[in-house]
Amino acid sequence: MMNAMQMPMNTNAMMPMMGMPMMMATMECEMLADGMMCKMKPAMGMEMAMFRNSAEMMAMMMNCGMPMMMHCGNMMMMGMSQSAMAMMPMMGMMNMPMMMGMNMGMPTMKCMMECSMQGDMLMCKMMPMQGMNMEMFKNCCMLMNKMMECGMPMMMSCNGMPMMCCTC
Repeated sequence: MMNAMQMPMNTNAMMPMMGMPMMMATMECEMLADGMMCKMKPAMGMEMAMFRNSAEMMAMMMNCGMPMMMHCGNMMMMGMSQSAMAMMPMMGMMNMPMMMGMNMGMPTMKCMMECSMQGDMLMCKMMPMQGMNMEMFKNCCMLMNKMMECGMPMMMSCNGMPMMCCTC
């Protein structure tokens, strides 16, 4: 019987794990007709090999159905792969209370996200989920880009594990 101290609690959703090195990346985004395409490159002083490994790990995690959280300023977006969405229609319900604790006002935007390494860049395509307003999705993307232009870093974490910190 495990006592409460040993229970693996998911308290680290907001707290970065100490052991995980954060990748610093620069990011540029452009709006497409059906969503947003983001290109991430390693920031100055980051090794390409390390960035590639991190990016591949991120893509693998998403392929395993883990949600990717993107925080910027007072805003949060959750990206999931198409197969993960098909698999877990109730996952959104499960995640909400934990995530909503900090900012009651802002709902988490959910989007479908595909990531792949192309050359020396990580390409992430985000598209609105079914039942989600494209207009609102675009507004959220534009707000996130504006926040980054204003110097706010965008943190990406996968299932509670911090992965990348992106700036413009």
